[in-house]
Amino acid sequence: MRRFKASRSEEELIEALPTAEDEKPKSPQDYLSELLSVRRPVRFFTRLFFRTRFVNRRAKPHVDQVDILADMETITQSEYARVDEAYYTLWLYKELNYDVELRSLEQVTAINNWAFWDEDGSFRVVPDVGILSHVLRVTSTGIIYPHVRKYGKTLSLEDLSSIAAVVEALCLYEKHGVTSMLITQLGFDGLQRVLESSEEQIQEAISKTYWYPVQVAQRGAVPPNSITQFPSVITDFWRYMESSYKGDMRRAWKQPGGKYRAKVAPWNQCPPFDITALVWDDDRLESWGYFYPIGVDSEGDQCAYDMTLENQICTEDYSILGCTQWDPEDEFACLGCGFDLAQVPMSEMTDFLNEVLARSRYRRMELLR
Repeated sequence: MRRFKASRSEEELIEALPTAEDEKPKSPQDYLSELLSVRRPVRFFTRLFFRTRFVNRRAKPHVDQVDILADMETITQSEYARVDEAYYTLWLYKELNYDVELRSLEQVTAINNWAFWDEDGSFRVVPDVGILSHVLRVTSTGIIYPHVRKYGKTLSLEDLSSIAAVVEALCLYEKHGVTSMLITQLGFDGLQRVLESSEEQIQEAISKTYWYPVQVAQRGAVPPNSITQFPSVITDFWRYMESSYKGDMRRAWKQPGGKYRAKVAPWNQCPPFDITALVWDDDRLESWGYFYPIGVDSEGDQCAYDMTLENQICTEDYSILGCTQWDPEDEFACLGCGFDLAQVPMSEMTDFLNEVLARSRYRRMELLR
């Protein structure tokens, strides 16, 4: 992927696409060294991911670190592999779009087509989109956001207003945008080095990234849509693999009797489906009281309630009390800042609103996280 990090013309880019000879390792030692340089950061983040999941499951005011260490010892190779794959996929997408602002749309399209599609039209990268979306959201809100929140608390209202004026929504920007830009600018290897440093150095790195959209706007350019950069590619994955997705038979229901809706993305399934269960082995889920679905609902056309992952993030990951764009006069404010009801056809509005009400009910009952 280093070949594509320089800004090239479209002709140079096409000439730079690797041949079969280029893709061969120069030597086994060099090849192993490069693999390990990627493997170590991926496993670093995978372990952080599982740590946040175990802490979340215990949900006590003061979690005993000894218990968490004991939990970490129980992670199986297959559980590690599912999350590792998600981080490899996110990193690949980051490398493909490195310095995307320096390239033309044609160049970006050529790079992505080369990486994701084989010559016969089949998909090279086929991730589990349910796991991929869950890992992305945990990385943003569970691993990075606590540090970003510390930085945000040091800013004045004037500072916050200046950044809110150029980003899509301040609360979503802090939870997802800063993380997205850190991954894009640093890669997971650079982000690992930052997180392993002192809190002061972490805050310094966040400070440089946090103000990037303002700096772009001051140059008269349009700031990048940092919130939806990664969710949009996951949505595209889903649209391609919808008909062949195999995540529908996992033991991922908190209550018996669940029915998987084949026409709806994993992040839009009805409770008691729990997307967070997809990373775990079935044996572990059985011990936690999870169930298989009783069947798959494949009837009808595309279901009414099937948000893109971008809109799902806008509806569920916003902090309404701290959101500068929340309008108390808006009766649909519960949907989240950044979501546009105009995207739902009128013929499907009743089904959509019924789904929203059901989800609100489950959230109040603490059945939906």
